[in-house]
Amino acid sequence: MAAGANSPGEQNPSADTLDVGRLAENEVFRNLDEQLLRALLARGRVHHLESGDVLFHLGDPDRDTLYILYEGRVELRDAHNVVTVREPVTLLGLSSYFDDEPYTLTARATRPSLVVGIPFEDVRTLEREHPPLADALSRIIADRIRANSWQHRGSPTGALSQPARTAMSTPLTYQQPDCSLGEAFRFMDERKIGSIGVLDEAGGLVGLATLRTIGRAIFTRGLTPEASIVEAAERITAIGPETPLSEAKDIQARENVKYLVVMDGTRPVGMLSQSNMLQAIMAQQTVMRERINRATSMSELQQLAGEVGYVAREAWNNNREASRATYLLSEFHLQLQRRCIDLVVDELRSEGWGEAPRPYALLILGSLARREALINPDQDNAMIIGDCPRGGDDPRPLDETEAEWFATFAERVNIRLDELGYEWCKGDIMARNPEYRHPLERWRQQFRYMARHPNSTSARWCNIFLDFELLYGEQGLVTELWDFVLATLKEQPKLLRFMTGDDAEGQPAVGLFNRLIRSRRGDNGNGCVDIKRKGLRIIANGARIYALSASVRETNTVARLKGLRREGVLTSEMVDSVLTGHEELLDLLLTHQIEQHQAGTAPDKYIDPEELDDLTRQSLATSMKAVKRFQDRVQGVFGL
Repeated sequence: MAAGANSPGEQNPSADTLDVGRLAENEVFRNLDEQLLRALLARGRVHHLESGDVLFHLGDPDRDTLYILYEGRVELRDAHNVVTVREPVTLLGLSSYFDDEPYTLTARATRPSLVVGIPFEDVRTLEREHPPLADALSRIIADRIRANSWQHRGSPTGALSQPARTAMSTPLTYQQPDCSLGEAFRFMDERKIGSIGVLDEAGGLVGLATLRTIGRAIFTRGLTPEASIVEAAERITAIGPETPLSEAKDIQARENVKYLVVMDGTRPVGMLSQSNMLQAIMAQQTVMRERINRATSMSELQQLAGEVGYVAREAWNNNREASRATYLLSEFHLQLQRRCIDLVVDELRSEGWGEAPRPYALLILGSLARREALINPDQDNAMIIGDCPRGGDDPRPLDETEAEWFATFAERVNIRLDELGYEWCKGDIMARNPEYRHPLERWRQQFRYMARHPNSTSARWCNIFLDFELLYGEQGLVTELWDFVLATLKEQPKLLRFMTGDDAEGQPAVGLFNRLIRSRRGDNGNGCVDIKRKGLRIIANGARIYALSASVRETNTVARLKGLRREGVLTSEMVDSVLTGHEELLDLLLTHQIEQHQAGTAPDKYIDPEELDDLTRQSLATSMKAVKRFQDRVQGVFGL
């Protein structure tokens, strides 16, 4: 007997009389308040299953109902006859809720059971009305992306293939149980260390204390500084000396810990922190940086620029996080461009142009400013010119000679960057364009006008420009402009709503039944997924809008989202979901471009789902779901 739907005329009783406390036994509902849980049950209907009854069959169209196993036991059988058993309190049919797909399992009761069915539409309404529920479900999406990602990623080479013993701090510092919290804090402060091992009376390692756990013990739990350090000890997460750093990084992410204890059998031999691994990775970046700084001609720089594929592969091989790899790749591009501008300054000086007549800041925009560039970024730059001549404090317009110097400098920079392989921006968003080369006060006036009179054109401009960072010149001008932008948006936030409307023109590449939406490109019309336009750009736009609204100064997307979490603007669950999707999409795009570059093909942003294995294709679709949920949240908060 299938029990997923009512027989004609049958009315299942409402679930609002059930004990709401039972729901908290499920991890998804654990942190939701009682009022929300009651609202969830109030929309549900009770289904009584006898042993052997089937709730739904594999391959059946979904019934637009999310089920909660409230009592009893249900076995789930997949297409390969692999059986898992579920007991209360468990969500059933969650894949269909996320993906709008037919059921991927058969759910059969193995004892009398009580199931609560809640229509998808009611769950989605509660998600909109109660963000904590949306966050709880977002956490599930993040976990699914991670599970698939860890399975389909290969083993790295480079720095992260090294064993833990090569990067760990030794020896592990200990304290006896008679050490007080106050003494431990002073000890760690004096030694400039962030963690210590805690021993028991027999000398065994019982846990790890950090500055954070000591602070929590005193200020959250109300313990006195005289309490034993044992009170601040957290369980240890252990690895072996030969554990690859890549695996250690995965463990840190999965367990949400910063420190790993390296154990040789039962004997602790060292500590591996996130800083240890970062130092191991950064050590391999120093050689390339020095080579760039020693270059004295454009031909030398062009030769170094030709190694971008090698740099991209090394950045990826040395990192398990694509965001970190693209950050390092972006730094390579920026180092090349800065050295190129050094040579331009030398050229102008040798030609008799002299020094810049005013302070200036050459800005980098877009993905390079966010440190999210890949193998072949084009030019996106602009220039801020000081309002006063050097040595003066009276603002005045540029005279003809000053204007000529900056025009010549900007034109030369854009030409040389193009020669280095950074193609001219198709939209002419470059410092050579007078529209992107202004004194500071002119930039202020322009932005003030757009904030007071927002429209779709100014919104599109802001979604391009408001990632600006210093490329070359004086940081003070950049800081002044950023301070003005954030202060103006605080007074005139309506522009953010237009920016949100501009973002809404892009839609994540996922549609009904979890089908990936493919773009058309090239003469052959092959259907591919535009990873950047349909995924990464939407996340970057949403993070930018949220960050600007909260005066979070960061430009990097990951840093913006983490800053929003620190400020309490976004919950940990929402940030985790978005970051996980962002990481997966960036990983797919970076590895795709590296493979294209190795094959001698111009790197692009299009991925053919048919060329992906099943796990990767599923991970791509789930990541796009995370993008869609984030875009919906942004639209709900800032939409016009």
